[in-house]
Amino acid sequence: MTDQRPNLGDHPRGTLAIVGLYGVLFALGWLAFFFFLYLPRGAVTP
Repeated sequence: MTDQRPNLGDHPRGTLAIVGLYGVLFALGWLAFFFFLYLPRGAVTP
């Protein structure tokens, strides 16, 4: 048997990259709706 221990403290970089990518896409989509659909139609007024 080898004397290697699994690196349990390492972060899953691929998973974090995918979650970050989805976060960026969500933020860009929200900004696109806000600036190109919501603001041109006029903001909600009481």
